[in-house]
Amino acid sequence: MNQADKQYCQSCGMPLRFDVEEYLGTNSDHSRSDEYCYYCLKGGDYTVDIPMSEMVDIWVKYTDKYNWYSHTNYTPQELRTLLSKRLPTLKRWRQKEETESLHQKAVSQVKAYIDKNLFATLDPEQLAAMATLSFFHFRKVFRNTTGENVGTYIQRLRLEYVAHLLIATDQSIGDIQQQTNYETKFSLAKAFKKHFGISMSNYRTKYQSVNTLGMPGDLPIPEIRRINTLNTICLDVNGAFRNAHTYQAIWEQLKRYKEKYQSKTANNHFISISQDNPQVTSPDLRRLYIGFITDEYTSLEGKFTPQEISGGIYAVFTHQGSYSQLPNLYKTIHEQWLPHSRYIQKHPLSFEVYLNTPDEVAEEELITEVYIPIDKG
Repeated sequence: MNQADKQYCQSCGMPLRFDVEEYLGTNSDHSRSDEYCYYCLKGGDYTVDIPMSEMVDIWVKYTDKYNWYSHTNYTPQELRTLLSKRLPTLKRWRQKEETESLHQKAVSQVKAYIDKNLFATLDPEQLAAMATLSFFHFRKVFRNTTGENVGTYIQRLRLEYVAHLLIATDQSIGDIQQQTNYETKFSLAKAFKKHFGISMSNYRTKYQSVNTLGMPGDLPIPEIRRINTLNTICLDVNGAFRNAHTYQAIWEQLKRYKEKYQSKTANNHFISISQDNPQVTSPDLRRLYIGFITDEYTSLEGKFTPQEISGGIYAVFTHQGSYSQLPNLYKTIHEQWLPHSRYIQKHPLSFEVYLNTPDEVAEEELITEVYIPIDKG
């Protein structure tokens, strides 16, 4: 660590007070640290285990205390901007970022394998070997990354795919069971009812009745388009949308990466990918990625991973205006357009392509294409 780095606590980013020994943290041998303040390090251990964004939030909440300690006069917003730039450069967060990036890549690889082999036999120990982690460590990393145990995650995805088929197609329950890893219709029905709290037949009746209500006259008219396989470079949102500052930070990271590695061509628009049917999966569990389309292969850094979108026939809906109206468009597509069209949604996946951005145009001029994979019903 160079001398310039030592002027800040390598955890919270506050200027270190070498003039007052008691303001310095303590190492495991109880000596004073020359890297961490007393708020962050005690006996060689961090005093709190929190995300970097929460560390910023804490100091913004106590801006007055920060100013008193460091002899500054920042406003809360100025302090947020300052620390949001400073903390990623500090020792604690660089090390954590490197470890999290390795774990993210390992889990992303496993998740991609699960997606492609959802109804095959999936052995958690083999998945751990794929991630090059011990079984014990893999289970911990997978849960920390996804919020679920690997077995629970696989079971949920299987049942949610079954739920998608129930409301998006007319396949019989017997035909659906044959596509799954369940030995009998009874075992599938039991697992489904335990997860959703309702039988498969009642689930179909409930949601298909919602989706066949009166058809208004102003339904959106999509373009039916065949596309080739798309290659994208993405970041896993992983629930970050629940925190506006964190979500914005992910977008900023994505924009910087795209500017650094991608030439400005017409086919590398920003994109978001949802791998779940919004009628089935709760928002906090949806697999959501943001990224950009690319034909240029670069070495992937940090938490960036490749995501492939299968080619095929898609209904493409063009939306102009605020992103806040997109949920209403999806509701109309699923509850009204699809049931009254001659198509079914082939897979739960959908994706959005952003033809321009809020940095380029006013909100009312934003243009978003929504892609729904379809097949003839």
